[in-house]
Amino acid sequence: MAAGPLAYSPILAVVTGVLEIAAGVYALAGPGRKTILRPAAVILFLLAGYQFSEVLVCANPQVSAFSRLAYLIITWLPPFGLRLAVVLDERRTRVLRAANAVYFAAAAALCVWILADAGLITRSVCDVVLARYFVASPFDVVYGVFYQSGLLWVVFGAGIGMAVAADPVLRKHLAHLQLGVLGFMFPSVAVRLLVDGRGDMLPSVMCHFALILAASIFVLVLRERRTAPVMPPR
Repeated sequence: MAAGPLAYSPILAVVTGVLEIAAGVYALAGPGRKTILRPAAVILFLLAGYQFSEVLVCANPQVSAFSRLAYLIITWLPPFGLRLAVVLDERRTRVLRAANAVYFAAAAALCVWILADAGLITRSVCDVVLARYFVASPFDVVYGVFYQSGLLWVVFGAGIGMAVAADPVLRKHLAHLQLGVLGFMFPSVAVRLLVDGRGDMLPSVMCHFALILAASIFVLVLRERRTAPVMPPR
């Protein structure tokens, strides 16, 4: 007789989400260039938002609205990651800005699709610390292309920015953005390929591994605050 799924524990998601919210608040609360710190904080809040939405999904697996909420939140991670790469790019490369506009538009279109089609995610199953989503096939393909290509744009966009950056601080920021994305992207895909089971576990796996991205963004925030120019008293 096959063993059933192990009981889901929300502890990892809750702890990770709390840390990411604290890091996002810290990013907004101090000195530094707001054009850099704001998208960095948004990324941290998006990662935290998914963690808490997954807790809701696994506490109420019969409520499909929570599963759709999880997808709505993580849909915005690629465009905001690319937005951070754009603001860190000293040359303001046109192709990056154009790609960022395209991915924001695509994210908005996907959110409309998610909200409009109540049957898009048929059910979810949770075990240990992961959620698996059973998603309609056309959406699964489109969403996968959007998400993975968006993350690749962040990686290559950060590389383009590093190649032309004269400012050593911006170059280090871009390096941490790139390392953070690579640090959760490849392990997540590896787990998805190696672990058997029905349902799409990639969103859950990626957002747990994204603690690596959150840590990299937090280091970026620390550096930005440390190197911010001191404003003279009024």
